[in-house]
Amino acid sequence: MSAVPTASIEAAAEWLRKHFAPEAARGIRATYQLDLAGAGGGLLRLEIDDGVLLIARGRVEGPQVVLRAPAALWSAVLGGRENAELLYMAGRIQIEGDLGLAAKLRSFFGRRT
Repeated sequence: MSAVPTASIEAAAEWLRKHFAPEAARGIRATYQLDLAGAGGGLLRLEIDDGVLLIARGRVEGPQVVLRAPAALWSAVLGGRENAELLYMAGRIQIEGDLGLAAKLRSFFGRRT
């Protein structure tokens, strides 16, 4: 899988768009708020509706999942170099809301380019 950029939140959003696997998200309706700290950080909202992804900067109203992490660490999760579940258990990332939906998030971005 190609490297996940950390230079800017826009580059990270583009990576997510490029690697989104619609077939993996069929039947899913979910809203995620990513709150990424540090260099390359910011707020991203992800809305998935039956295999369709909307991603934009900013806050989403009433997200089902809020994920807080350093931008570089989240980049490593998306790139497959870190495991989100282990990081959560170690307290290195924070997840609020539906943990089942949180666990599925990585599986929606497995498409290779």
